[in-house]
Amino acid sequence: MESEAPQSGTIGGLPAAKRELRRMIRGRIAELDAAARQAMSLDICRKLAALAREKDYRRVAGFAARPGEVDLLPLLDMMPEREWYFPLVHEGRRLSFHRVCHGGEFVTGSWDIREPGPACPELHAGELDLIVLPGAAFTRDGRRLGYGGGFYDTLLAGPARGVPLAGVCFPCQLLDDLPVEPHDKKADMVVTPGME
Repeated sequence: MESEAPQSGTIGGLPAAKRELRRMIRGRIAELDAAARQAMSLDICRKLAALAREKDYRRVAGFAARPGEVDLLPLLDMMPEREWYFPLVHEGRRLSFHRVCHGGEFVTGSWDIREPGPACPELHAGELDLIVLPGAAFTRDGRRLGYGGGFYDTLLAGPARGVPLAGVCFPCQLLDDLPVEPHDKKADMVVTPGME
């Protein structure tokens, strides 16, 4: 199901190529049924839990899934002894990370995305042991196509510089190539269902 990314020399250059890729990936994800997405999300969560144990990552940042994204919330129950942090969106494309112990601590935030509630304590992003990244698409070597908002680019260029990064995606989001720009940060690893 892999395919080559559109060439950056197409009309409109990189921004147009990225928009086209996002559209293509949305179509692929829409073809997955909810049960398949749930099963693949659980497999990814098991792999992330194994990684956290192997590397002794204690403070891990995830994200609350938007429709079609990998659901990481099972990790809260799989590994309650770890500290799980989720992003809160602020003006200026800034993210802060707040500890969440159970799903009931989320509130509906910006763009109807679940975010940590006001009682959830913040941790400086540079103190995280691992950041699990969402993305529209990834390559096996860690190149990432975000959703175009620049929130993670801003985070990874500043407060979270140097924190290990794990991208997560469904197999239909893995591509052989992606158009990249100088500000695009690579993930250190990409976790997908069925991979070893």
